[in-house]
Amino acid sequence: MKKVFLKTLLILMSVGLSSPAITEQADDPDIFQVETTTMKFNSGKDLQDLLSLRRKFSEFAKSGEIKFSSRILVPWAVSKATFPDNQDWDVLWIGFSPNTGDYADTLSYYLKNGDMINADFDGVRTNTDTTLMYGEVVFRAERSVPEENGAVLFRTCRLNDKQTMDSAKKAIVAMSEKLKAGGSKGSSYFWYPGPGAAPSMQDAFLRVRIFPSVEAWGESGMAYQNGDLSKEQAAAGRAMSCSAFRLYLSYPFYVRER
Repeated sequence: MKKVFLKTLLILMSVGLSSPAITEQADDPDIFQVETTTMKFNSGKDLQDLLSLRRKFSEFAKSGEIKFSSRILVPWAVSKATFPDNQDWDVLWIGFSPNTGDYADTLSYYLKNGDMINADFDGVRTNTDTTLMYGEVVFRAERSVPEENGAVLFRTCRLNDKQTMDSAKKAIVAMSEKLKAGGSKGSSYFWYPGPGAAPSMQDAFLRVRIFPSVEAWGESGMAYQNGDLSKEQAAAGRAMSCSAFRLYLSYPFYVRER
């Protein structure tokens, strides 16, 4: 199982680094770069202080024409005991670039020109850990990028013995299709931890469901409750073992122009 997972991750890394196809579909790629940074608020600061920096960051991002978007995730129904290595933080910064090259260009621009905007961030929060991941679309309910407050579900998963990522994907596609037929607008992804991942995430991946609004999360929940997904659930259970769901509220921070 470990060899299968590593082989899959190496293939995704090579695609993310070199494939011309990624550049061609850069506006909405099926494989993309993810940056996650856990943040602890400084004394007296909160979410609104962080969100107040959106305009300045937007100006900074547009001046460099960076291919990068970001959101802030706030734990809503989450036990901190489920965090890798029992980390302590307040919010999760999630950044997306179409591919590794675009992310590297964004990081380079930030390192060369980001002193002023970084000082603003430092006044609000302290970064605790940063992890890079490769994201893969498993099922896309909508092509548009959500620009309002939404919701995100995470589960930490590992393949079961003699199972492959293909079997896991097939199970999630079947479940996602049935949920969509019941009115769900949620899209499904796998995120594969890379540099900076906690030791507890070795051989694991994140099963992610993203909803364009909080209401859409509720509609998806009703689709699950009202539909018979026992067959799809059984297929997913054969393919992988996963943790309990963790629910985060999602706030747009910077959405790049497309």
